[in-house]
Amino acid sequence: MSGSIQDMNNRVNQNRSLKPSNRARFKESNRDNIYSDSEASTTKLTFKQVSEIELNKIKDKINSKALKDRKREMYIFLVIVLTLVATLLILFK
Repeated sequence: MSGSIQDMNNRVNQNRSLKPSNRARFKESNRDNIYSDSEASTTKLTFKQVSEIELNKIKDKINSKALKDRKREMYIFLVIVLTLVATLLILFK
């Protein structure tokens, strides 16, 4: 039993040694960029410019798709509930 606990403690210590330390190693605080590319932080995002009419069309398309998805989910829910009720009625009759 104690061998398992010792093995667990060894693994915890090994994992702890893999973590980056909190001690500052540079004059500046460079910890924020340990796991990121330096170029990625300076990249600006560009978005496609669309007119108001196209924007309204896109919004309508998204809303109609969401409505269609909601109706589909409700139909599936109703089928499942009706199947469950029918199964329970048959089993407890």
